[in-house]
Amino acid sequence: MFVLKNAWSAMWRRWWRTLLLMLLALAVSFGSMIGLSVLKAETTATTTDYDKLTPAVTFRPDRETITEVKGKGDAGKVDWTKYRLSWNQYSEYVQKSGVQLTNAYYGETATVRLDRLKKTTNASDGADSITGKLADDTFAITGFSDENAAQDGLNGKYTIVDGEDLSYDENGAGQALVSEAFAKANDLKVGSTFTATNPSKTSTRQNLKVTGIYRNTGNVTERRTGLDPENTIYTNYYTMTVLGLSTTDQSGTSTNLDVAMILQSPSDYDKFVKAVRKAKLSNDYVIGSTTLDDYNAKVAPLKSLAAKIRPGLIVLAVAGAALAVLLLILGMRGRLEEVGFLTAIGVGRGGIANQFSLEALFPLLVGWAIGVAAAAFSVGPVSNWLTAGANASVDAGMIWTMVWIGIGVLVANAVICTIWVASIKTTTMLGSRMEA
Repeated sequence: MFVLKNAWSAMWRRWWRTLLLMLLALAVSFGSMIGLSVLKAETTATTTDYDKLTPAVTFRPDRETITEVKGKGDAGKVDWTKYRLSWNQYSEYVQKSGVQLTNAYYGETATVRLDRLKKTTNASDGADSITGKLADDTFAITGFSDENAAQDGLNGKYTIVDGEDLSYDENGAGQALVSEAFAKANDLKVGSTFTATNPSKTSTRQNLKVTGIYRNTGNVTERRTGLDPENTIYTNYYTMTVLGLSTTDQSGTSTNLDVAMILQSPSDYDKFVKAVRKAKLSNDYVIGSTTLDDYNAKVAPLKSLAAKIRPGLIVLAVAGAALAVLLLILGMRGRLEEVGFLTAIGVGRGGIANQFSLEALFPLLVGWAIGVAAAAFSVGPVSNWLTAGANASVDAGMIWTMVWIGIGVLVANAVICTIWVASIKTTTMLGSRMEA
């Protein structure tokens, strides 16, 4: 009790050191907790969560390279129909890969004539298009098998700015989406109808109803994707079938078929790519996965933050330890007379070391606990402030990690105090007392 009372009194006499130790422990524990949480989130995102992905894989012509190499910079000189793949070709590559698919979805692009509708002012001449040059009344139309296919089309993702998305069952036959620019150019609104005609069989016609108006979310151009982003009509498989535009020939390439093959895992993706290349899929095609690309883009800021935090945690630990030792030394420096007095009244070196240790233990313990608690409650908002979408969290294992680190700090504090007291020579204490 005597040692505890002396330690308590000394803490208040040296209040500045007590406050600094508490603030230091708070800062180090808070920063460490946030940092460890971010690292855990990054590890989970790049391992556990990543391994759960089911990549959608596509084979798409490397349009820019093909244009430069084979078209000498002019896409109009390239016969893009040669780069179409049939259902049989897709099936052959899948079979040769030996990789099991979980599912597949697709988009199929053909051309259609639209009565009394015109192209937008920014419409291209179709030289870069996968459909080739089109007459003024002829447009590209893409039918999607489902919502996933629609958001993984050649022109990428889109958002509905007015109306609603397509239905992908038989009840959705006759529905269509048009771009903002196209709707404006033709004074179309949600609910408007127009007539589409099969160019190869003019007796096959279908009234299409605008269910929604879309906006491409990416910066897409016909040169990059092969489809005019403003003048392409989106619909579903059933509408394409009604218009006779969906191919029924498994080996035919009359339409541009864009199939996304769903794999079981990212590890299957690597195997699939190697196997398909081995099966002689031309290097003119890019084998890609928007599933993986989108996910990697999503976690890239988190990975970047984690890369900065790793060395930051080391710096924080080293700097915190150095400052803590400095404050301990400052707290014990110049106290030889006090040590001599305590020795003279019968307090052993162990008791003196305990007193000095307790003087630092209380502020370190309080600061550490406050820092851990504050980080536990604020780690989500703080991590998201550091980088959007981090969504770091704290679990019991991390709390125990911080507890054991805290115990280690307190033990180190006791060891330092014990070593310092033990290193004082008796003659030094007596000399200090005699001088006094």
